[in-house]
Amino acid sequence: MSTLPALALTATLYVAWNIGASDTANAMGTAVGARIITYRRAITFFILFVLLGAMLEGWKLIQPVGKEIITGPIFQLHPHLIFFAMLCAGVAVMISTKYGFPVSTHQAIVGGLTGAGVAACMFASPSIAAQTGVNLDKIVEILIAWGLTPVGAMVFAAILCHGFRCTISMVKDPAKLNSIFSLGVIVTGCYVAYVMGANDLGTVMGGFYATQAEGTAPHFVSEMTLAGAAMVAIGSICWGERVVKTVGRGIAPLSPMTALVAQLSASVTIHLFTQWGLPVSMSQAIVSSVVGVGWAMDISMIRKEKVKKMILMWIIVPLIATMLSFSLASLFLSAM
Repeated sequence: MSTLPALALTATLYVAWNIGASDTANAMGTAVGARIITYRRAITFFILFVLLGAMLEGWKLIQPVGKEIITGPIFQLHPHLIFFAMLCAGVAVMISTKYGFPVSTHQAIVGGLTGAGVAACMFASPSIAAQTGVNLDKIVEILIAWGLTPVGAMVFAAILCHGFRCTISMVKDPAKLNSIFSLGVIVTGCYVAYVMGANDLGTVMGGFYATQAEGTAPHFVSEMTLAGAAMVAIGSICWGERVVKTVGRGIAPLSPMTALVAQLSASVTIHLFTQWGLPVSMSQAIVSSVVGVGWAMDISMIRKEKVKKMILMWIIVPLIATMLSFSLASLFLSAM
């Protein structure tokens, strides 16, 4: 591999590291917050199921993200631009993670790619710019999915919560029921990790796939995905604990039943969008599910200031990634 694609791959793996650091909470934050499982055991399950999801369904996102947001050969001709896009996405996510806020890696990546693509249309040589396009239809489709994800997850969680509460009222052995819900939280946490491997890691590796020619050998894509999963594992081990505590305990207090509802509603929502090849945010889905649970149980339980800060970060992070990527790509292309 030549130096330039290697730089693009390095930045891509850096973003994968950020997924582990920021998004472990999406899968296991509720289980740890409800004190059902230890953090160390949680990240073990997380790593295993992220890898499984990436290998089985990650391909559903790699092509749409890599080839359909920005069209043309610009990223193959200038892999530097992917390096800038992924680096800016990673920095934006890392800043948010440092302060304990779970944000969308997807949005940062799409923002980074869009910023670099717009810069190419404006500052690349005329022959290359003429072949480069920003697929507005695809971007609008993704934006609509971003809007539907938190709403759908929150409503689904509230409905499930009401349903489970009705069921609980008819059960005579609460201790046994609590044990079943505790096991269910671990199972749904693994399902969340699986969906993240398919959607989150597929989105990340789609960025690097943009530097490759159409029809890249399947074994190369598999090796690329394995490398991404390894970096997710390292990020989870090194820096994931703080965000886990924010999701698990910082939005609304969770019981085994409410933790199960939050994880199940979020993972089903994201898995549906994965089938359509849309990069959507598990961070938004899981946080919205926790809000939906608080809404169904007792709205006063929701820590509204924490939720407001998270929503603000969801808006700021993709904008930061877009502007940083556009600026770096513009400087690079103007200097050529």
